[in-house]
Amino acid sequence: MAHWHDPNPLQRFIGNDTADVKVIASEQSADGSVSALLQGDKFEKKIRTQMPDGSPAAARLYPILPPTTRVYAEFLSACTACGKCIDVCPEHILKTADKEYEVYGIHDARGKVTVSFELGFCRQNCHRCADICPTGAIPLLELAEKRAVRMGWAQFNSRTCITQTDHVPCDACARHCPQKAIILVEKEGQKIPRINNRLCTGCGACEFYCPARPKAIYIEGI
Repeated sequence: MAHWHDPNPLQRFIGNDTADVKVIASEQSADGSVSALLQGDKFEKKIRTQMPDGSPAAARLYPILPPTTRVYAEFLSACTACGKCIDVCPEHILKTADKEYEVYGIHDARGKVTVSFELGFCRQNCHRCADICPTGAIPLLELAEKRAVRMGWAQFNSRTCITQTDHVPCDACARHCPQKAIILVEKEGQKIPRINNRLCTGCGACEFYCPARPKAIYIEGI
């Protein structure tokens, strides 16, 4: 199972100012809000999701932020948990967070917003969530700019892919990827996905359409 490794995991958490990482960690070490991240605790926990029928969907290490948001700390500070974005999302990918952000040592983010792809995926031509957000926690961008903002990275687990477990052909992820970031390559007589992360924006289409349980291809937050 291949995973993308973030070369600077704190960049996504605190933004571009990474020079003060140690200071921030020492100042917040009392409640573990950043020290847990520095110690690598996030790699020991996974966010497990379920399909509507209760079957396992995906297990992520990183929570996924709403589209157009780039930094966890900025988003969680600005989000008031009003739920308006959840109400207007036509694909129902926005949901109320439970323990997802605890992988970063953040224990007061319940009720705020995260993303999951059991019911749909992020459409390239939609920015209803940003349009209705009253605080700017989800920035409103032009659609062309929104499409360029990465939500996550597609990950592939061959052990649960039905081409390997059931030995049947499947091209659902490649066929539905709007970025054409997935191609099929030969493995043991079957074709499996190969992901081009330079093209992948983490929209979730591949995860949504993957028929495997748990999902053989899923989006990892960044």
